[in-house]
Order: sequence, then C-alpha cells, then structure tokens
Amino acid sequence: MEEQIERLKDAGIELVTGAASEYYVSPDDLGEVEKGAVLPIGYKRCGKCGVAKKFYLFNKNSSSKTNTSGSCKECQKANAAKSYKKTKQRRNYKKYYQENKELKQAHARRYYQENKEVVTAKHKEYLQTKAGKKVMSRAHAKRHKALAENKGIPYTREMVIHRDGEFNNAAYPVCYLCGNTIDDISGRSLHIDHVVPVVQGGLDCFTNVASTHNSCNLTREKDARELTVEQVERVKSLAHAYIDAHPELFE
Repeated sequence: MEEQIERLKDAGIELVTGAASEYYVSPDDLGEVEKGAVLPIGYKRCGKCGVAKKFYLFNKNSSSKTNTSGSCKECQKANAAKSYKKTKQRRNYKKYYQENKELKQAHARRYYQENKEVVTAKHKEYLQTKAGKKVMSRAHAKRHKALAENKGIPYTREMVIHRDGEFNNAAYPVCYLCGNTIDDISGRSLHIDHVVPVVQGGLDCFTNVASTHNSCNLTREKDARELTVEQVERVKSLAHAYIDAHPELFE
C-alpha cells in the first residue's frame, strides 16, 4: 500500500480518504483495454501488453506526466530477458568489467551511498534466504581457510589497541587509514583490520593488523588498491617495536 501511495503522489494525485481506500482494494490490473480508453484514476495502459495497471506496476519515468514508464515492469523485464538472450553470446562481461573496473566500482559506491538503507535492508533479507545462507557459509569457510593457512605472530584485540594508542604516544588508538585518533574504542566504532587483506596474500599476523575507524574500514577498497607502502611499513615498524618492548607477550 505504501508503494501505491508513493506512486500516486509522484503522479501529483492525492485521493480523499474514501476514494483512496477504494483504490487500494481495487484490482492491480483491469485486463486488456483499447488504446485511448478512459481509465480510472491511478491506472495506466501498458504500451506493450495493452493491460491497464496501477501506477506502481510501472517503473518511474520523470519525463512522463504521471512519472511512469510507457511499458509495465513485467513487460520491461521480459523484453530485457529477450534482449539478453539474443546478445549474450556477443558479450564478454568479464572483459568489459576489467576494462571499466574503476568506473563500475565508482558507480557501485555512489549507488550504495544514495540507497544505503534500501541496499542494507535487501541484503539482510537475502541473508535469511536459503541461497543467502549458502553464500555466506561458503564465504566464511573460504575466509577461515585463508586465515588458517596464513597464520603469523598471534595477537589479541587489546594488544593491537594498546600498540596503536598509548604505545604510539597517543591518548587513543590512531586509525592507520586516515591518521586520526579513534576516540570510541567500542566494538562498533573501532575495527581491527588486516592491512594487506588475507585474500590478497596478507598474513593474519600482529604485523599486519591495525586499528581503524569502522567507517574507514567499510569504505576502503577491498582489493587494497589505495593502500600505500608507508601505511604498511608504519604498522610493521610499530608492531616490531612493540614486540621488542613486550617480549613476554609473544613467548
């Protein structure tokens, strides 16, 4: 119902209480109608299938008076599938992605920022499905395997926070990504991050983990493309100095 209300508002239509209630319980489509037929308020004839449907069953199109596309969602989806089937043999999506990787990733980041709440909600919903649980189980297994195969000098969260804070001559841990202190060291605000990602060959080691703001960690490039040599060497240097100062913790 909320989507129907929103689409009516997008079309500049506001129904009075009684008419609104009648509209919401009315059928989503009125069947096939002739072109030019007069339709009830809130309905539009699909230019493809000829069926009169409620506005919310059409995609948005700001160039239309009612902010609806010419064809309904169902027809557009069918047309897209038909087009894909016809041209998929001529497409090399992997090659296209590699050639336009930065552009595609920038677009993905921008879309996420503009639709963060919707994307997060859909992701949570997907993870509750059988397919979502299977994907996450596979991802966790892959990560655990990588961690087990790339063990280094053991550490604890407290050791990393102490090293990046007091031992680093700072009142609070310093984020290795942005260089600013992390004033809130709770689990939600401070992350312990692998500087060189394990999937990129990094070790699960005291010399390859550092404190970071959760926001910095969640927005960094997953392939570590923005990582600098100075950042890596800084963490390593600090880690070795800490080990030399507290050898009893690493016996």
